[in-house]
Amino acid sequence: MSTDNPKMLSSGAVYFCSSVLTQLVNLLLIPLYTRNLTQDQFGQYDLLLSVQMLLSLLIALGVHSGMIRFFNEFENKRELRNTALTFAMLWGAVCILGAWALSPLLSPLAFDHSADAVLFIPYVVMISVFSCLNLIYSSFYSMQFKAMKSSSIQFSVVLSTLLFALYFFLARGQGIIGIFTSQLLANMLVFGVLFVLNLGTFRFTLEKKQLRHMLRYGTGLLLGDISAWVLSLSDRFLIKGYMNLSSVAVYSIGYKIGMLINPAFIAPFMSVFTAFKFKAYKDEDGPEKIRKMFRIYNFLGWLCVLGLSLFAHVGVRLVATAEYDAAAYLIPLIAFSYFLSGSVAFYSLGLHIANKMRTNYLISILAAVINVICNLVLIPWLGIYGSALATVISYAVTNAVFYHYGSKYYPLGLSVFFPYKYLILYVPIYALYVACMQLPLSLPLEIGLNMLLVLIFTAASLLFGFINRHELLGDLLSALNRKSKKMIVEGASSES
Repeated sequence: MSTDNPKMLSSGAVYFCSSVLTQLVNLLLIPLYTRNLTQDQFGQYDLLLSVQMLLSLLIALGVHSGMIRFFNEFENKRELRNTALTFAMLWGAVCILGAWALSPLLSPLAFDHSADAVLFIPYVVMISVFSCLNLIYSSFYSMQFKAMKSSSIQFSVVLSTLLFALYFFLARGQGIIGIFTSQLLANMLVFGVLFVLNLGTFRFTLEKKQLRHMLRYGTGLLLGDISAWVLSLSDRFLIKGYMNLSSVAVYSIGYKIGMLINPAFIAPFMSVFTAFKFKAYKDEDGPEKIRKMFRIYNFLGWLCVLGLSLFAHVGVRLVATAEYDAAAYLIPLIAFSYFLSGSVAFYSLGLHIANKMRTNYLISILAAVINVICNLVLIPWLGIYGSALATVISYAVTNAVFYHYGSKYYPLGLSVFFPYKYLILYVPIYALYVACMQLPLSLPLEIGLNMLLVLIFTAASLLFGFINRHELLGDLLSALNRKSKKMIVEGASSES
């Protein structure tokens, strides 16, 4: 892939490998939960997870996003990090105390009357606080292109969660509260290690100018982030309202597999692209550099969408029981919606550069409103598939509006229709796959067919000019060539 910074290639490779490993561990957690919880229990856990993600936004207040945005604006990077951490600790302590105080009043209204229900809100808040602290550390390393340190944080959290879950959830049979206990202890453990390792450079400090900039930017994103939550996670509550918890559970499995495109591709790509775009946009040829990244993002994104679509049935069989088979047909729509959500990082760049956060969150609110309306219309008609389609429609509208307003402040020369060109390749290939699946294929034959279809997609993308060989392989071959030369030189030196 053609990039202009050698660090981007190596960092991207590290983020990719870490995301794959992290997701492999996550995939071990899903069957652990689906095979030891009823569908209704798994549906309730998924609703609680959605609440946790919403509370995380209110607890974090976007302070890590503010740190990323102004990382290159302040000379003292450690002071910026320490200010973010100090604020997160103080505000997090307030949130935790509030959660324990309010839980006895709120839990009977929101949950059942089981003994564990009163612990749900405090545990969810505590997990969110420590997750926010870990995110500040990982963002700090990411902005320095320290991909190994940044990516190891989330992997350590997920791996620790698995180990704790084997005891609290599986061995002791603590159900949903056992899952939350595992997540809390995992986040606390990783934060404790990070804090001790960085103790020599940490100081409790609240530098007013830095904090003001970070919070102004972060809270400016907050309404947009909440709207994004509505866009991607509120559908669970609407499905429960129109249908039942079992439908939420099936939708959740399809969503968890479809969203694998995020940790496997979008998150690693954006970890590199975020640092890259805030440096490259100032260059004279900045728009051209970003356009190249956009073309690469589209090809790899569609490749992931296709891969997840083709291996959907295999994925569902691996992580869940036969009760969840219907989830396989949700996966293409979920993966496509995540791909579209990642495109926002390109289309919205102009608004971020100009600090037009009000416009940013107003667009996100619009998308959330469209999502709710589409869910209300489509769920009664198409069920859980209507909810997935509503998310696709919402992100498509979001991209178009971000493209319109972002181009005013930083024109990139991108086309809002470019991502959809790949549909002329995806649709016939996926249709061929569906037709072939009517035949009695063994698992090895199905996997072989899927790999062939992926190769056909790649070849067709080159043939149609959606991506060229230099963009696809340019820097990779150059990196291998440099590595080979280095090995030759080191070999010659050792012989002499």
